[in-house]
Amino acid sequence: MNTNKPISKILLLENEPARAEALAQFGDAHHLAIVPVRRDALAAALRTHYDLAGVLLGEDYGGSREAAAAVALALEAERPELPVVLRRAPCETAGASAELPEALRRVPRASWIEDDPQTLRAALDAQVFSHEYPDPLVDGIADMTLGRLRSLFPDLEASWDTPEIVRDRIIFGEVLTLIPIETAWCRGWLLMQTEEMPLLELLPQRAGRDEAHDFRDVNGVLAELTNLVWGAFRNRYLGNARAADEAGRGRAQVQVPLLINHRRRYLSFGSDNLQLCIKYRLTCPKTGREVVVDQRFVFSLGWSPEGFDETAAQAAAAAEEEQASGELELF
Repeated sequence: MNTNKPISKILLLENEPARAEALAQFGDAHHLAIVPVRRDALAAALRTHYDLAGVLLGEDYGGSREAAAAVALALEAERPELPVVLRRAPCETAGASAELPEALRRVPRASWIEDDPQTLRAALDAQVFSHEYPDPLVDGIADMTLGRLRSLFPDLEASWDTPEIVRDRIIFGEVLTLIPIETAWCRGWLLMQTEEMPLLELLPQRAGRDEAHDFRDVNGVLAELTNLVWGAFRNRYLGNARAADEAGRGRAQVQVPLLINHRRRYLSFGSDNLQLCIKYRLTCPKTGREVVVDQRFVFSLGWSPEGFDETAAQAAAAAEEEQASGELELF
């Protein structure tokens, strides 16, 4: 599945299969990827899924409100950046929330009433769907990144997954590169990350390479890919360079320190901004071996999508294609 409309991956913590199925159908209609998780598999699910946008928690998950409260506390400790949306039983009155355990009153950022789907939509709008990326921007990013992947890895098949909107701050793999991005309408970071050994195994053979220890080839190719994508983004979306420079001089250049905790595989850009995540897959047609390259755009220092000029971006993309095909004449 690869559409340019981003989805949001949500952990679903509910006991009853029928309710989980109904919520999964709701998710299909609202660009949500619902991931049901049993209570005994929750710890494993949190280790597996590093690209979540939130959690739907039933007030009786695990068999009781006390059990659900324990889960809420665990989520707060493990992934505090994920918004928890609590399902309440039907026909609850406002005063009934006092009956909830303290953790269920404090940890969830929103709640919804089971027999009122509009309350669920309102909670998700506030907590999950609070950041929009123009579809042409997402499609253009995927297009130019795939072009660079195919030029770097001509013998591999390149594809991309459905883009995601992510709140998680978990690092994927062992190798990552960061480069700042700035236009007249956005400021932030481009992040590319991957797993070392799967990529190393797909690189062309080189005399003297020690597959167990020579990580420098992976470093080099990921850095080159990041630089190529950064250059393509700049060419396509910078727009009028002089206007962007003047806009930059006219505003205070706020900087926020990055925080990286290697032991916890945690990376913070210093804000609560949602991240645009696109996963690309490189596959060897002969062996079936595959590596995932995880790409993030984090506009944590400035984001004004109304300034995105789709017409200018399309013109820049067309000029790029003409130049690549050799049809652009230079005088």
